[in-house]
Amino acid sequence: MNMAFKRNFSLAIVDVERIDEINKVIIKYSTHIQEFSTHLYFNLDPINEEDIYMDLTLFQLEAENESSLNSKLDDLIEEVNQLDTEFSIRDEDTHEIIVVIENVIALEIKFDNVKFLKEGTYEKIDEINHLKTEFGICKNYNPNFRPLENRSIEDTDVEPELIYLFSDSAENLSKLKEAIYEKIMEIDPDFEIEVKPFMFID
Repeated sequence: MNMAFKRNFSLAIVDVERIDEINKVIIKYSTHIQEFSTHLYFNLDPINEEDIYMDLTLFQLEAENESSLNSKLDDLIEEVNQLDTEFSIRDEDTHEIIVVIENVIALEIKFDNVKFLKEGTYEKIDEINHLKTEFGICKNYNPNFRPLENRSIEDTDVEPELIYLFSDSAENLSKLKEAIYEKIMEIDPDFEIEVKPFMFID
């Protein structure tokens, strides 16, 4: 049988203790799978051992044609859904988000409009990183490079900061997002903030 169609996917999960159960499902549909930690997958540094956990699986699906491959993907998603745990799936070839976790988002803080980096900027961002509120919690991985503060960054390529927001409902997530948005704007009103789906940041 000629498997003419191949597509690559990634599946991310919030409850990292369930990743083995999910991978048992994926193995039924794919012979090419690999576990990752999102911390390592996005090549973030420095590496803290406490942040290393397997919560991301890369896998490839093969089929005779596109219709058969889509059917196989639908069956995989249906079976993972039966495990009653939250997960996201992205098509790694097109970057299309196929399954999205509704109660987890990421806020990407961009520095494109910032001309001068105020002293204490990163300290204030780090305070948000581990914030716990009645609406949910925040978590962040620092980028590889942070420029020196208290100086111009007009000619510097500053990597965005990424803060994940976790909540127990869509309503509370919305309230958490509004609260964190305000805190970020208090740090610097020139920040540009973009909302991203869980775990899938380019």
